[in-house]
Amino acid sequence: MLLAKFSQALAPLFGATDPGFSFSSWEAALRELARLAKAKPISVVIDELPYLLESDPSFATMLQAMWDHELKRSKLRLFLAGSHYHMMHDTLAARGGPLFGRTTADLFIDELSVRDMALFLPRYSPEQLVETYSVIGGVPRYLEAWNDRQSVATNIRSTVLSPLSLFRSEPSFLIHDEIADPRTFLAVLEAIGGGMKRPVDIARGAGVQLAHIGKYLRTLETLRFVRRVVSIEASNVRKSRVSQYEIRDPYLRFHFAFVQPNLRLLEEGRVDRLAELIAGGFSSFVGRTGYEELCRKHVAALADRGELSFEALEVGRIWDKRIEIDVVALDRRSKNALIGECRWRAGAMGEDTLEDLKARGQGLQKLQRMKLHYALFSRSGFTRALVKRAAAEKIMLVEGVPGA
Repeated sequence: MLLAKFSQALAPLFGATDPGFSFSSWEAALRELARLAKAKPISVVIDELPYLLESDPSFATMLQAMWDHELKRSKLRLFLAGSHYHMMHDTLAARGGPLFGRTTADLFIDELSVRDMALFLPRYSPEQLVETYSVIGGVPRYLEAWNDRQSVATNIRSTVLSPLSLFRSEPSFLIHDEIADPRTFLAVLEAIGGGMKRPVDIARGAGVQLAHIGKYLRTLETLRFVRRVVSIEASNVRKSRVSQYEIRDPYLRFHFAFVQPNLRLLEEGRVDRLAELIAGGFSSFVGRTGYEELCRKHVAALADRGELSFEALEVGRIWDKRIEIDVVALDRRSKNALIGECRWRAGAMGEDTLEDLKARGQGLQKLQRMKLHYALFSRSGFTRALVKRAAAEKIMLVEGVPGA
């Protein structure tokens, strides 16, 4: 069936008009493409390669032989795409994979930015786009299910929590699609979604021996379900032991923070009660996920444009056992550091937030020899007193959504 569809898509190239036209094999199809591509460039896209490999496991080996002997000498540009990360990696990028070393470019297509999400949700304000990003991220398939004539809260209630929605089974589908026996991995994700960051805490929360938790975290990191975050001052990121873990995908992050811990409410049909629980913690959740990410990206963009008062190649977070700072831009050579605080809440930010940020920055041993600069990000603006003080002390103030 897949070969027949592929043949029909290529039929115009060969002048075939028979509605039942089909090549006898994949090898025959590719050989004919190689023949045509000797005279002129031809671009062909095979989407969802993993599903093709599941239906015809020999396809990759056949393609390897065809590429080595015929296709690479033609003007054919062949694009292979797929959403099954593990299988794509094993086929194309893993040493020993059938197509290893034959790709001219390996591209990971990331989700849409908050700004680009406006193309799907043009009626939404920048603030609503940030909230939406914090729930479902910038995946086009998810955005198509969203209704920008309704509030974000209404979409969560009627779409994400609906028993008829793709979102209800999506986390299970994504994980089962990549991992054969996902029970322990799901427990690890649930622990991280519940706020545990350090491996020792994740192991305890997931019921996994500490000696084994690294194996599960590395697998989830390879599959891009989680992200390893290292405190910015670490000199060797790979070997640093000062690391934390967070769920990478925005929707999985939302699911394991709110939905998974309250599945019983959904099973009992108590959707309104779950919607109330989400509403109670939603502002804080957006602040520490989507909004913080945007603030760090904004500082990185300023650094790249040379708009900070010092050069900063590193932008991230910093912490020790007592103190954590959301946004940090660091220049080790000149010993300058910009530290920032992000607040996604109603009400203008006041001087108390600045005082708290200064106290944390000065109390962090890792920043003791740095000249500190300060930045404050607030969804709801700043008090007059803080604006006046910021002007006098040259403190960066960013109101609303950075870069909107």
